[in-house]
Amino acid sequence: MQPKPSKILKFIPLIGGILVVASSFLALNFYSKNDNISNSSTAIRNNPLPLSLEQFCQEYQTIGKNLQLWNEESLSKNEILVKTQTYPNLPFSLEAVTFPQISQKAKTAKVPIAMYHDILPKKEVFFDVTPEELESHFKLIKSQGLTPISLEQLVIHLRTGSPLPEKPILLSFDDGYGGHYEYVYPLLKKYKYPAVFSVYTKNMGINTGRSHVTWEQLKTMAADSLVTIAAHSKTHPPDLTKLSDEELIPEIVESKQILEKELGKSIRYFTYPTGKNDERVRKLVREAGYVAALAMDDNNEIFAGESDNLLAIGRFGQSRLNELVNKTSAGELNNCER
Repeated sequence: MQPKPSKILKFIPLIGGILVVASSFLALNFYSKNDNISNSSTAIRNNPLPLSLEQFCQEYQTIGKNLQLWNEESLSKNEILVKTQTYPNLPFSLEAVTFPQISQKAKTAKVPIAMYHDILPKKEVFFDVTPEELESHFKLIKSQGLTPISLEQLVIHLRTGSPLPEKPILLSFDDGYGGHYEYVYPLLKKYKYPAVFSVYTKNMGINTGRSHVTWEQLKTMAADSLVTIAAHSKTHPPDLTKLSDEELIPEIVESKQILEKELGKSIRYFTYPTGKNDERVRKLVREAGYVAALAMDDNNEIFAGESDNLLAIGRFGQSRLNELVNKTSAGELNNCER
């Protein structure tokens, strides 16, 4: 019996490429080298060859799990251009919901973002973590079959409903402490785990009683594909919502500009200091050109897909990792068995 239309993946030949459409759950298109990818709606869709449901599930999961951006500018558009390891020289398009909304297709997943702060040999406050404790967390993640993903993968998923590994988790480290370079970065390379580091620029290379990464150290990290750098304001004010519009400019706009100048790469993500934000702050974050922002509410720790929108993505404190490993899931995949 033929599968229902919503469960069919169609391969459509093109000159120099293949067009792929995953009906209903995810629109995934290949483009030929001759296509104008800025106007992908002109892509030809004819002569479909339906796959069985089993074939669809296999192809869909394989394609979706290793997506990488083809074009940074498309991340906030209604069509995101991506590539895969299988087809690194062909752009795909993913249909996305209107920015900054989160796709309904992504809301069934339970993707926790674990938030860490300083990593140092001797803890000074309750949320500090020692290098040994951090590695024990990494070992737990590995033993329980979790797959750390990048912030880019998560944002693509939240905007399009694209598939994720079976038990996804995102690791985040706030404030740009020296321990991030000294202890976290070597462990990321050892375990091959991606992570996002949120850095505020005022204390770069300064010891304020706690060491902070230098620009050279941050450049080394930023050049690694495992690492995503997010802006975390300029001075780390305790509550952005209490600042005037004029005071917000250096914290949100200038911090992005400073990081981009020093690192020589686009900074697409923002992390609110202490997690506090409101509609006015989020509006400026959007206008500054960020495509997503990480928040935190100690009284309402939520999975990423439960967030209101991409400009206020919820997180969990790292102290809850033990309970999170049994709750994380990639959600439904069009009734495909995982």
